[in-house]
Amino acid sequence: MAKRPAEEIVDGNEAYLKRQKITSTRSAPPAGPPIEIRSGKQLQQVLAFDQDSGRSKQAIQSFKIFLDGFVDIEGENGGRIAILKDFLESQRPSDDNDKDNVFLNDLMQAWSFACQSNDESLQSAVPAVLALLLKTLSTILDLSEYGLRLGRTVLQTRQMELVAKGLEARKGKDFVISPVLRLLKEIAIFDGGVLAKQVFLARDHTFKNLSRNLSLRYLGDGVEDPRKPSVRTNSMRFLLSLIKFTPVECKRDFFNQRDILSAITRDIRDDPPFTVRDVLETLKNSVLLDEELPREAKTKILNASFLGRITTLYWYNQAEEASTAPKKSIEDVAHEFLLLACTTPNLGVLISSSGLYPRGINPDDTNAISMEDSCIDLGLDSVEWMDKFTEKVSVRNTILSEFTQSLRPWSHTKQSDLLTAILKSAPELIADFYFGKKDFSFDPKLTATWIGYAAFIFSTLQLPFPKYFGHQERYARLPPPPSIVLESILPQPLTQKVLTRCLNLPNNNLITFFAIRILCVAFSKLQDALKMYHEAANGSSASLWAHSAQSLTAEFCKRCPLIKDVILAFRRLKDTDLMQKEAATKLLVLYYEVVPRIALDAKFGVSDALADNLKAIEATTLAPEDRVLRAIELEHLFQFANFSPGMRWFTKGDELSVSPFMAMLKLSAEAPSDLPLLKLRSVLSSVVEENQILQTQTTISALDTFVLGLKTVSGSAYSSAVYGFVDDCIARCAGKSIKYIFALEEVRVASVEEAPVSLLSLAIVEQWPFLVKSVSEEELEEVARFAARHFAGSVKIKEDESAIEVLVQKIAAETPKDSTARRTIEQSMKMVDDVVTAEAKIQLAELKDDAEMRGPTETEKAIILAKLSDNSVNPAEDHKSLTKWTTKEVDEVIDGGHAAALAMLLSSDHLGVRKEAATNISKFAAKLKESSLEEKDQIWLLLCEVVETAKKTIDQEPLATAISAFASHAIAVLNDPLHVLYPKINKFLSQGPTWDLDKIPLMHKILDQQPSLDDAHSAEISWLLSCMLVGLRTTEDMGLYRKRLVFEKLLSVYNSTYLGAGLRDKILRIFFRATAIEGGSTTLVTRFSAMTWLEAQTALGGGMPLKALMEKILESCDKKRVKKWSKGAGKVKGENLKRELHR
Repeated sequence: MAKRPAEEIVDGNEAYLKRQKITSTRSAPPAGPPIEIRSGKQLQQVLAFDQDSGRSKQAIQSFKIFLDGFVDIEGENGGRIAILKDFLESQRPSDDNDKDNVFLNDLMQAWSFACQSNDESLQSAVPAVLALLLKTLSTILDLSEYGLRLGRTVLQTRQMELVAKGLEARKGKDFVISPVLRLLKEIAIFDGGVLAKQVFLARDHTFKNLSRNLSLRYLGDGVEDPRKPSVRTNSMRFLLSLIKFTPVECKRDFFNQRDILSAITRDIRDDPPFTVRDVLETLKNSVLLDEELPREAKTKILNASFLGRITTLYWYNQAEEASTAPKKSIEDVAHEFLLLACTTPNLGVLISSSGLYPRGINPDDTNAISMEDSCIDLGLDSVEWMDKFTEKVSVRNTILSEFTQSLRPWSHTKQSDLLTAILKSAPELIADFYFGKKDFSFDPKLTATWIGYAAFIFSTLQLPFPKYFGHQERYARLPPPPSIVLESILPQPLTQKVLTRCLNLPNNNLITFFAIRILCVAFSKLQDALKMYHEAANGSSASLWAHSAQSLTAEFCKRCPLIKDVILAFRRLKDTDLMQKEAATKLLVLYYEVVPRIALDAKFGVSDALADNLKAIEATTLAPEDRVLRAIELEHLFQFANFSPGMRWFTKGDELSVSPFMAMLKLSAEAPSDLPLLKLRSVLSSVVEENQILQTQTTISALDTFVLGLKTVSGSAYSSAVYGFVDDCIARCAGKSIKYIFALEEVRVASVEEAPVSLLSLAIVEQWPFLVKSVSEEELEEVARFAARHFAGSVKIKEDESAIEVLVQKIAAETPKDSTARRTIEQSMKMVDDVVTAEAKIQLAELKDDAEMRGPTETEKAIILAKLSDNSVNPAEDHKSLTKWTTKEVDEVIDGGHAAALAMLLSSDHLGVRKEAATNISKFAAKLKESSLEEKDQIWLLLCEVVETAKKTIDQEPLATAISAFASHAIAVLNDPLHVLYPKINKFLSQGPTWDLDKIPLMHKILDQQPSLDDAHSAEISWLLSCMLVGLRTTEDMGLYRKRLVFEKLLSVYNSTYLGAGLRDKILRIFFRATAIEGGSTTLVTRFSAMTWLEAQTALGGGMPLKALMEKILESCDKKRVKKWSKGAGKVKGENLKRELHR
């Protein structure tokens, strides 16, 4: 039986009863060539909906060519704009208020028809021309209204279904998917992102298959063309436009789309250069630098996985177009982005940390120290958490902690720079990083990985310690765990075994040099750490800091190699290995300076090394750069020799022209200005002072002046004669200094002054006759010129002038008459003004004292005073409350603060106001008693008691402000049964019908007794401090506070370790309030020794508020009375008070 043709089917539903034959869905081509558009009406006719897909495509193609003309012919678009405006105006819906009306209905119908008929070419053409239309309208300000209409039409439900259908097209249908994405992007960015929020809210359609579309990359040969972007590129542009323009509340929801956000950076290394730049630029400006976006939203995208994907751009190798190549490469742009994100606080990734103190540790909590009954000082063992962080440390920057573990600093220099910058910005991560790298071996192998890792370790060891080890404005009371500090000095990969192998590796000077340089930096850093420990060991926890320093040094000694291995490594070096030898000698010196207890385990014959180097540096064939290295090595050797008690400084060695000490003087004199050799100068000073060669009492250094004198000899033809003579005089002076001390006493018999004189000058006088007999006339003249300058310089630096004049006369008498040398000697005293001397010594102690005396700056003081001297807590009397309450309900009077204001009026300065207040409180109490308020009985009792208490005194004087403030604050407490003070105030009210006028209610019960609830201590103190602050207004209030020792109690509470946050500021506000009352500052000084307490707290690092309070007290106190009181007391303890009173 033959199959029925479709034409014979009468009922259409019968067609679906049989399986239909699938025919080809190939789209029909355009019906003809594009039509040239000349008017708006013509354009309307061309774009009229037609079910013939060929004519629809022809119309859309004509419209596209018309829109392309806006770009091709710039500046001549007046006619085109008029045509487009006429057409768009004709498409305006009849009812603008109906949101369901469709703009450009013909195009929307064509799009819907294409989707229903599976005409993919038409389905692609419609959104493409709509995207082009939106892009064109965005450049024409007068037509922006139509662009908004078009955007809202596309966002309607019917069109959103068409959008979703386009986004759901199969893989390979890029020509269908991409136009829809371009259309969505144009809608999102139109008119500054006006519709971006609506695009995001329609994400059920606009985000359809977006994760999949982000994976549809360009698969062709070469680099992707920006003008023909792939589906992934279009998807990225759409997403980035949403990130740019969506408001903050939408961004929060947007960043919850994990699959989409993850797809943005997945395999970003394979994206074209222009896409990578757009991604980094958008995330930088719209996420990182968006101050309104909260951190928890930023971390949804800026996580460790995201940062790790950005680091893959360090190996980005896709070429960019030569015509548009930017100044910075992708690698540099990615590096700058990561540096900004990871090292700048408050951008979402980096958060402030506590330095070398682990998260969750309070280093000021001395109660963490477990005290035994026997009161044995257990040192660091008494701190429970001190030994817990040997393998893992808790940090606040968890994102960076995870990210740093994924970095490979040995593989790329920029990764090394990035990781070093992160560790510098967040020092808490140093120990965390190395704890996680225990499996990475540092065994010496001359590979690129080993060298890169060694260079990274060297750079991290050069990072300075955070100020106060990361604590706030001072050193904490407890030191950081030694294990964490040690990781910043000598991390775990650098074990003693590994470092010893590096030093003893034969025939590989490069690895040895790396190891020596790393050890030098580690020793220097340990030295800095021990200095900080010494600075911190000045408070009450000095023993803990000292013990921690010892523990740190002991652990360091277990990791560093033995000194004998360093000595062996130094001896294996050749004479030509100048850089290695300089580093090795520096390391030997650091052993003696930093850890002398292990430096004495082996002996090092420094004399031979000194002799060899002195011979080498005297060679005339030495290159300038080699001479500098030799000089630095000699400086280290002289430092090392200074540690040796058996060093013979003044004995000439074999084949040496001068002694080691003279060689030091000569080296120091001949050193260039850019190589000051300051450490050599310290060795010279030590030897000179020990052997009494030159005096050290004058302000200007005799040694520095003597070296300047030797500089004039350098380069002279007869300089060797000067060096030899001076060397001999120094050796005799050092060997028999007592002989020259007696000689000086003989010279001073006729001298009135008692100024110092260098013993070397007497040795020169003694040896002068022997010099005259043994040298030539030219050599004698050179030595005489040096001696004359030496004597003149001695007089200029304020040595005993009369004694030196006697010495000059003796030398002149021993010099041949009529010789040039004698005339030079006789002119010595006339050369005083012309001779060059050193600069005066800087008194470091004085500078330190001045720095310590300097108080807060004016800006800091103004900020502190504005914060602590807030007058808003002491409002003016509210007289309106006397009548306001009568028109209110009972609960409104209590909740609105009217009852509290009435209570405060009992302390008014005006008698009439006080009486009116008492009367109104009684009336309100009667009204309250009859009300249905649940807590009426307690509040009624409070009001009755405060009125009965006030009746004792209000006829003569105001009620004490502290009592009225207590009553005022207690009303709110009694109205809230859950308040922490509800039990105590009720118990207080039950004790009697009236209160004591010379006591502050509940002060001792709150400060001295346990709280009503276990965790309510801080809340109770906060409430009491608020009452006290309001209750301090007049001199009478100040007298009550003085009588009840309020300030003494507050000073004690201030030092409490368990004091809650913000309570210390409340205490300081009370003190600042006291300074504003007449006689308040004087009472604080004379009755409570406030200045002494403030200075003690400031010394312990109390901060700027305490310094500002000190200045406020000094400014406002009665200086005459305080001065009289201080004399009566015998001694003023406060140093600031001393200086102020003696001005």
